[in-house]
Amino acid sequence: MDAFQQRTFDTIVARCKDLIPPIDIVRHIKAGTWQVANNTLDGITFEAVDPDDLIAELGGRMKLPGAGNAPAPRPFSIDTTRSPRPANASMISMKEDPQHWALKASFGATVGEGFREQWRPPPPSLRLVPPLPHRGSDRISLAFGETGKRLTFTALHAAVSKNKCNIHVDERGFVVATPDGAVVTPTFWGHIANELLLKTMFRDWLDGLVGDNVVGALVVEAVNRLSLRFSDAENGFAGLTERVNRISGIGDVKDIGKTLLPIGVSADLVRLKNSAIQANYYWHDGQQTLTLTWGGTFDRFGSK
Repeated sequence: MDAFQQRTFDTIVARCKDLIPPIDIVRHIKAGTWQVANNTLDGITFEAVDPDDLIAELGGRMKLPGAGNAPAPRPFSIDTTRSPRPANASMISMKEDPQHWALKASFGATVGEGFREQWRPPPPSLRLVPPLPHRGSDRISLAFGETGKRLTFTALHAAVSKNKCNIHVDERGFVVATPDGAVVTPTFWGHIANELLLKTMFRDWLDGLVGDNVVGALVVEAVNRLSLRFSDAENGFAGLTERVNRISGIGDVKDIGKTLLPIGVSADLVRLKNSAIQANYYWHDGQQTLTLTWGGTFDRFGSK
């Protein structure tokens, strides 16, 4: 593996170990079957040693100590070899909430059994801190791009089938765990536009059109570095409130459509080990901005 593939592998292995309950994904990968992409959005593709075992663990049901390799339970019986799913399990599938229409739609392009990581907000502080006054325009903060943002709203996405499995990191997580169940946030639209339509379907179509050559590899890399920016969690849903407030009824089709439009576009010009140089062009708040930013995480300077 090259340096980018190693980073992808290490990141996904670490994210799986951080799940509740933790998963050692390496032991589920059949030797000689893995393919590691050079970015976490494409992740690791492999054949599972035991797909049913992987499905059970992603669902939060871990093997009990000393359970051994007991035969699988018959339909509608209880598997006594595994612990029950914990209430705070990180991953969610349609088994947990089969009537959740938005969650079901999010698994529409998933091959096999799909799982998504639920994002949980940090626990509230016990100190009563007054809200900070808002000064200036969102346009100014948007101009600094997305590199190095402290809010990590990414999420693992896994697809498990008999002959092929994939685990990757969605750059735009959108499933949030609440006391009343999973909630799909407006970030869902940015995920569809960027990660599904642009960086998967369009990229793969373009790759097939150009062919397997040097130019094709450059085109694929260019698409992978490009992102449309929408009102989402990373920018505080900038401009979304104003656009929603202009909608007075179902007849305002034009204004409803505007809530789904991008507010900018960015491209990673240079990707370094822990940072990126990014070009950002935003049209928001009646203004347009074009900036170059450099951001990321640097252990030496204590930003991580």
